Amino acid sequence: MIRKLVKFAVRSLLLLLVLACAAAIAFRLAAALRETADRDQIMPASGKTIATRSGRIFIQDKGDTQAIPVVLIHGTAAWSQLWWRTTDALTSSGFRVIALDLPPFGFSDRPGDYTRGAQAARIDNILTTLGVTKAIIVGHSFGAGTALEYVMRHPDRTRGLVLVDAALGLTAPPSDPPWLLHPRWIRELLVSLTVTNPLATKTLLSQLIANKAAADAQTIGILQTPMRLKNSTADIADWLLYFTSADRGALSADRRAVAGIAAPTALLWGDKDTVTPLAQARDLQTLLPKASLDVLPGLGHIPQIEDSIAFNKALIAALRGM
Repeated sequence: MIRKLVKFAVRSLLLLLVLACAAAIAFRLAAALRETADRDQIMPASGKTIATRSGRIFIQDKGDTQAIPVVLIHGTAAWSQLWWRTTDALTSSGFRVIALDLPPFGFSDRPGDYTRGAQAARIDNILTTLGVTKAIIVGHSFGAGTALEYVMRHPDRTRGLVLVDAALGLTAPPSDPPWLLHPRWIRELLVSLTVTNPLATKTLLSQLIANKAAADAQTIGILQTPMRLKNSTADIADWLLYFTSADRGALSADRRAVAGIAAPTALLWGDKDTVTPLAQARDLQTLLPKASLDVLPGLGHIPQIEDSIAFNKALIAALRGM
């Protein structure tokens, strides 16, 4: 009897394993079938691509070109359109807004080099192409690493820095990508199950925010718009190695170097953020004691969509202070 039970358990586990593998492969095939669109076919009319030394970058450039430029850098799996309510508020307040798609997300070229140094060079090339000499740099979540890196490499071109629920890794020891992610096919399976899987968008977004109502149909639609682009899963699978490891060559990974930032700096943080908890903002303040901190009550990791009115008010006040 015991032997039969053991055999039954083993067979059941093997069957579950086969089914799980089949499901994962099915999601990867579904991604390949879905990702057939060229950029020009689905690129929104709200922005444009510009030719830079870093390739073609999708930007949304709005407001008076003579006004103070504010560069908006999104976080993981987002793109420039996720700032849509903030863009309107800033232009109405007299700022020029340059929101961009940081590759491999959105509609910019995806060259395969995603270090903070390479991403900061893209920002610099965008501003050079647009003829912008100085700007205020705003970075959210994983995009805050690029924002910080740009400011440290180009202090002469920086009016100020705003970090929003920044994911900088300054409180964690340096690490390498998990060995399980080394095979590319595993990374592609993982990405097709999560980031580029339309069925997972709402669930993943809901895990990042405190105000669950913000995971509405409009926001979900924005996040899903670029998913039809060719090779999205493969390109994001390449980026995943950068996401899961420390960027040891980045200036912004050095706590002592970060402490030397002279640009006016503001921190905006949701007090319910469980991804980059408020303690990380407090730690940043120990490195940058002159930085202001505006805590946004009741909001999580993406305050610009959770309560755009409260967030925009705090952001505009920080920008005017610069």
